[in-house]
Amino acid sequence: MSFSQQHRIAISWHVRAGLLLVGLLCAALLGKTQTREAFRADHMDTVLYGVAYYPEYMPYDRLDQDVQLMQKAGITVVRIGEFSWGLWEPEDGKFEFAWMDRVVDKLHAAGIRIIMGTPTASIPAWLYKAHPEIVVTRIGGQYLYYGYRQNTDLSNPTYRFYCERVSRKILEHYKVNPAIIGYQIDNETSSAGAANHDVQVGFADYLKSKFKTTDTLNKVWGLNYWGQRLNDWTELPPRDGIINPGWKLEWERYSQWMTTDFLAWQASIVNEYKRPDQFVMHDFAGPPRPEVNEPEVVKSLDIVAANPYHGTQDQFDGEASSYVGDYVRSLKQTNYLITETNAEAIGWDSKEQFPPYDGQLRLDVYTHAASGANMVEYWHWHSIHYGQETYWKGVLGHDLTPGRAYDEVSRTAHELQRIGPQIVNIQHKNQVAILYSNDSYYGIEFMKFSDRVNYRTILRQMYSALYRSNVGVDFVFPESKNLSAYKVILVPSLYVASDAVLSKLVDYVKGGGNLVLAFKSGFCNEYSTVRW
Repeated sequence: MSFSQQHRIAISWHVRAGLLLVGLLCAALLGKTQTREAFRADHMDTVLYGVAYYPEYMPYDRLDQDVQLMQKAGITVVRIGEFSWGLWEPEDGKFEFAWMDRVVDKLHAAGIRIIMGTPTASIPAWLYKAHPEIVVTRIGGQYLYYGYRQNTDLSNPTYRFYCERVSRKILEHYKVNPAIIGYQIDNETSSAGAANHDVQVGFADYLKSKFKTTDTLNKVWGLNYWGQRLNDWTELPPRDGIINPGWKLEWERYSQWMTTDFLAWQASIVNEYKRPDQFVMHDFAGPPRPEVNEPEVVKSLDIVAANPYHGTQDQFDGEASSYVGDYVRSLKQTNYLITETNAEAIGWDSKEQFPPYDGQLRLDVYTHAASGANMVEYWHWHSIHYGQETYWKGVLGHDLTPGRAYDEVSRTAHELQRIGPQIVNIQHKNQVAILYSNDSYYGIEFMKFSDRVNYRTILRQMYSALYRSNVGVDFVFPESKNLSAYKVILVPSLYVASDAVLSKLVDYVKGGGNLVLAFKSGFCNEYSTVRW
């Protein structure tokens, strides 16, 4: 045997041995991955406390300084990446990760956990230039143009193509990174009032699927009125000029479905990559928000998150924070996350710059924890020196140095390091609930009975009475099945409800439950048609 043959055999053996070692290591790592505990919203190890962080917004590179200040303050979690599509993908098909890798590595080295956001809520300029049709056109022709965020047609296939591509690239890059505990899909999503051509076509298909024939539509919407009868689906006009209450209600339901479908689609992509110990969540904007069907959206999420903002100084009483907390806890009947709340003065201008009194930041944290929040994050770490949210202030002011807000956050953070494991996963078993109905909100908006009183004012009046009486509250929904678990249910004006929902409330009372029913309830069926 020649030396070259022996050498090739030796190399071959070393390659095979190396491959065997790699295989054994992969198997071991796979086994370790498979034994990771599945994420549970009610089984977190402590109350997480942190901030949204955007080093890409900074006027100069201060990453090391920021991470040191966070670590010194006791910050345990940071949310990053959700509005940076133009940095992730600066050109069509060109992806860059080094800028964020540096941030992730620094935070991980400091022991700070990370929630990574998909960047789909704010499109890059090159995408708008190539495909301006993906931007929302509202009823009446209002075009949102470039410059807004959340201004895209969620059902547009071109928009979805680019959303999926950038999301998959990010997930592939970070799927094994130990610092990332979860993923946020999009940001405060709604349909933004989209009435683009493809939305109108989708609505027509939705009506065909739900009602089957135009004769059914004629009956449930009373289209003989004003001679608006439809004799064929091809006669269906665009939504723009419609004032029929039932028609408008169905449009709102379809608009809600667009958001539900978009977020479920994004969640399914994340679920292909995330580990069992990671979560997928979405941050609702100040729920309940009628244009979003939050009870349906949460079916695709591991945990619910919300962004509640509140009054400060003499306007802070804890009620706004508790209201949102009780609502989002009820959506999945488990613990939740606060992904944004006041750090300092807030506003899209500088008219209402009222920073919290001393102690109010800390008080708000424990208000959320008492309602079942397992995390509280501020928007955001640092104040921004340009853009629409210049005066939506962060933990650090415009001088980017620690001040009063930083000091209070630090005191609270170190307090949570001691007691967080004892107060995490707080569970509630309330005896009183409020029934919430998006349909009734819209039904009343379409047929107002007052310029001052509406569905939401009655809802808040009921909640306030309970809150000020120190009565714990859950929220239930028309589709909820567990009404008998409550001794008392309060029902704001249930203007739109099916016979089945009304029968459910009757059965609840027959079973011994106590119902407090507001006026304007039971007027209309599920099509916003007044009962005869």
